[in-house]
Amino acid sequence: NTFSDLRCTCYSPPGGFITWRLAKECSDFVNTFILDSDLVPRLSINNMERLRDEVLHLLARVKLSKYDIAKRIYSLRGEVELGDLDFLLTQNEDMLYPQDDIPDSEFLRQLQRFESIQQERRSNRGVSRSINLYPPGRIVHLVKTGQSKNCLHGVAGCITCGLSNAGFEYTAIRKENDDFNEIEISPTLWTDHFPNRVCMEIEKVAKSFGIDT
Repeated sequence: NTFSDLRCTCYSPPGGFITWRLAKECSDFVNTFILDSDLVPRLSINNMERLRDEVLHLLARVKLSKYDIAKRIYSLRGEVELGDLDFLLTQNEDMLYPQDDIPDSEFLRQLQRFESIQQERRSNRGVSRSINLYPPGRIVHLVKTGQSKNCLHGVAGCITCGLSNAGFEYTAIRKENDDFNEIEISPTLWTDHFPNRVCMEIEKVAKSFGIDT
């Protein structure tokens, strides 16, 4: 009650930040803004370990060589929408063994030994190591929901290999503090943390609500 008029605005704060209780109890005076696939608000030990484990398991399931996979991906550029889930699932079936039917290999045996060692280390570290941490306060997530069909925007995306957010449209959505418990793999996962990008998209969303920036 000493600072009853205190207000704090956080832009893209780190994910492994504060406990759940503190993250929720500061909601009355803390507002957090996160841009789309920004990596930093999703950074925590648990999230990084989960991503590492998922990547290692994918490597164990791969049927094709790296060359064959790269050749297939580049041959399909421009021919399919990335949001075509049926197509992506078919591609996964062609390139990956089922999770419950991974053939034995030296890599799989090494992975199993690695997982056993990691599990033992987690047990030895105790309870404090397993505490989950979250971004603070009330969270507004600017989610990519569309893209204008402009030639200049297409050129910008091509020149930057998809790293530019030029022409993308974002919608402000309220999110819970534990909604950022997974690292999203995206061409813009690190550039969405750039201050100029965050500022520009917040201003656009504010103007869409009639707020003068």
